[in-house]
Parts: sequence; C-alpha cells; structure tokens
Amino acid sequence: MKLRPTRAMTTLICAAAAITALGTTAFAAPPTDRHLPKIVADWSTAWNGTDPNALGTLFTPGGIYTDQAIGVTFHGRQEITGWKARTDNLIDNVHVTVHATHRDGDHLTIEAVYSGHLKGAPTPFAVPLATLLTLDGRQITSDQDFYSLNAVLAQSGLPAGWTPPTP
Repeated sequence: MKLRPTRAMTTLICAAAAITALGTTAFAAPPTDRHLPKIVADWSTAWNGTDPNALGTLFTPGGIYTDQAIGVTFHGRQEITGWKARTDNLIDNVHVTVHATHRDGDHLTIEAVYSGHLKGAPTPFAVPLATLLTLDGRQITSDQDFYSLNAVLAQSGLPAGWTPPTP
C-alpha cells in the first residue's frame, strides 16, 4: 500500500519548510490597508520619527519600557525619551512596520518588523518584533519589546558579541 499525503498535509509541510527557511528574516513590506488602534499608530509614528519626546509622551508618568533583547528597562517619560534618543544616535533609519494588533482589554499585542542600519555596520537589518503594551486609558503603562538581538547583529554583518560604542 502506497501512502499519499493529503493536500492539507502537503500545504502544512510546505508552510513549515518556508518558515524554517526564513528563520529570523523579516519582511519589511507595508501592512495591508486597515485601521490601527490610535495608540498603536501613535507608537509606530513615534518610533519612526526623529523626536524622542513623541515616544515618551505616550507613556504615563510612571510608565515602564523594557527592551527584552538587550535586557534593559527604563522608568518614566524622561528615561524612555532618552532611550529613543540613544536608539536614533545608534541606528540610522529606525523603522517599525506594524503587521497586526490584538487587543484584550487594556493589553495590546503588536506584530511588526523592526528595521534600521546600525551605524558602522556593513548592512541594514529587518527582524520580527513582538510588542506587549499595557494601557491606562489612552496612555502606555508598560511596553515590552521582543526581537532577536542575534538576528539584528547577524543581518548587520556584526559579530555576536558586538556592543555599541559608549557615548
């Protein structure tokens, strides 16, 4: 008896193979036309802009931002604004492209692509990003960003142990 895979099984295997082949490479294609929650649109506009205060003002006075890939946490608008300024000084063309959002009460999950060009690196990067936002009304109380630092460095052509220059 010869076993023949079903069409669904073949599709599933092909999809798994494609995902495996892509690994940590992200697509920077713009999202489909849809309405983003205002806080998500403002958050992505702030990351894509050059005014660090635009990001900080989205947070409550005691808001917390955590970059899980690097392992740093910032408390309050001033520290969060400072982190955005440092990011802009280290990475050219910082950009966040939102692909999907999911809301559960005061919690938002954002699926996006984080891209840019680390200054001094041979090539730019574009990696998957997952962000968890907790809101208090119309402001962010907590932002946790998850992406692969190893993928950023590898795509940038930098060694795994690379650290940014200190100011």
